[in-house]
Amino acid sequence: MARPNRFIVEARLAGGRLVRAHLADPGRLRELLRPGVPLRLRPAPPDRNRRTAFTVALVRAPQPPHPWVSLDTTLPNRLAARLLAAGRVAGIGRGWTIQPEVRRGRSRFDFLLTRAGQEPILAEVKSVTLVEGGVALFPDAPTLRGTRHVRELTEVAAGGGRGLVLFAVQRHDARVVRPHAATDPAFAAALRDARQAGVRLRAARFRLGAGGQARWLGALPVQIPPPPGGTPG
Repeated sequence: MARPNRFIVEARLAGGRLVRAHLADPGRLRELLRPGVPLRLRPAPPDRNRRTAFTVALVRAPQPPHPWVSLDTTLPNRLAARLLAAGRVAGIGRGWTIQPEVRRGRSRFDFLLTRAGQEPILAEVKSVTLVEGGVALFPDAPTLRGTRHVRELTEVAAGGGRGLVLFAVQRHDARVVRPHAATDPAFAAALRDARQAGVRLRAARFRLGAGGQARWLGALPVQIPPPPGGTPG
């Protein structure tokens, strides 16, 4: 396995043929995309303008317990929508109308939840694929966009509205979720401010199978590390 650029992976099929596959996830993924790791590729639909015949769907983590991890960037939102519709996100409940891709200010948010007689909830989903020692960490690379989303949700909450950040952890080996402060201190600080402002921080854990099926394993706690020289937020 090789990665010539952020959106292309070179993989060898079972028969030995070397192919190029599209990678939808542009993150660094250094802990996952290593030489020799097993991948699951999905044949791409016919498209004269497409330069790759496959899309990378899953990678098997090289670290024990070697979970399958999705690299399909559309999966986290689909999983989140199912949880929200089923009322499986703590403190949110069910019965909401879920509107995807909602613009507010400079940003586009994943969902707007509305229900008669209730304050709407603006929600953003963050996909988590990096786990170290049972700790799910987001992001795996600095994310200006993610920090902006969290800051804008903080403004919503400070103004009396309701905001939600839902971490979709696509690995069953995680026990807790934390912002990856060493990689992106600005995001960690934004998340700390968001919690203090009343933005709900939730996390859901999933086990993925080799065929791409995802099983919900329940909620995970979201821990915010203290600022340098400070106390936990």
